Amino acid sequence: MRLFGHPVHPMLVHVPLALWIVGTACDALTLLGVAGAWPLAWLAILVGLAAALPAMVAGLADFARVPEPAGATATRHMLLMALAWSAYLAALLMRSDGLAVQPAPARGAMAVSLVAFLLLVAGAAHGGQLVYRLGVGVDSGAGNPR
Repeated sequence: MRLFGHPVHPMLVHVPLALWIVGTACDALTLLGVAGAWPLAWLAILVGLAAALPAMVAGLADFARVPEPAGATATRHMLLMALAWSAYLAALLMRSDGLAVQPAPARGAMAVSLVAFLLLVAGAAHGGQLVYRLGVGVDSGAGNPR
């Protein structure tokens, strides 16, 4: 999927990745006793989950056109990122009280957030392999002035 000749999926993934990293970092700060980090983690994870949806749609559109040598890596990337999204959703639900954050930090939710973060790193690494090692979505004529 492209917009003005540029791939859409890479444009959209940075916001949810950054928000989930902030959410997990805020969980670590919560464990260190930083006041206010717990509700910020909840908000970052929530917005990251929502922001990931358009990136996932664009990624699925691109997945249909991945050349065969990269198919296995693309499948692993997609599965790891879907697992990360699901784990962050579980972490959000565990720390939620209805439509608000629970007032007291929940260590179980923070543990699930850490697992989600590890899945996120693994999935992002596979995404990087798709582009930088396997050249998926790369414009081979770019940067070659004639």
